[in-house]
Amino acid sequence: MKRCILMICLFLTALALCAEATSPLDDYIDAPDAASFEEAISYLNETAAVPAQEVLSRIQKLYVLNLETERVIDGLLAEADSLPAGQRFSLGNVLMGMEKLDQAVALYDAINRDYPNWSCPWRHKGEAYYKMGEYEEAVAALTQAIATNRDHVDAYIWMAYALNELGQYAQALENLEHALSLDPDDGGEHEDEAIPDEQVQALLQELRQRLQ
Repeated sequence: MKRCILMICLFLTALALCAEATSPLDDYIDAPDAASFEEAISYLNETAAVPAQEVLSRIQKLYVLNLETERVIDGLLAEADSLPAGQRFSLGNVLMGMEKLDQAVALYDAINRDYPNWSCPWRHKGEAYYKMGEYEEAVAALTQAIATNRDHVDAYIWMAYALNELGQYAQALENLEHALSLDPDDGGEHEDEAIPDEQVQALLQELRQRLQ
């Protein structure tokens, strides 16, 4: 009887210790930073080696990666005003790629105020506004991009897209044809272009048909 009671006590003690123990995943969630993130990912990689835990570990890794992404973004945005303009611009581009368009526009706005003659942030802000469905704001930003770089191919292309959405088809066609007449290697920054050529050609044909 005594032996049985002892075994029960040992079992209950083990359960209590397990309940109190925390994993690196718990540690990261409780106090997220770069070090605890690396430990959490290492821990999840180890647990993923166990077949029964593999899928759950991947799901947990996705959750942790999302948390860390948001933590890093928040940290970068908090110090954005002190970052060099090029780094702010890169951060804005990353945020736009993540569809965090409001945050991207805020960064481009700040760069526009500090460096009003730099065409690229104006152009990217125009793209962000276009993706937000704010076509008049897109046109305003793209107008500044073109004013500061008359050979900015991408600015003319995005301008054509924005004007098309506003029903200004003749102006859209004019901008698109002008973009295609420029040499992208002659200061046009065509390497920045995110719209596939086939889509540009499709818009060109659509506008020409509308205006026949």
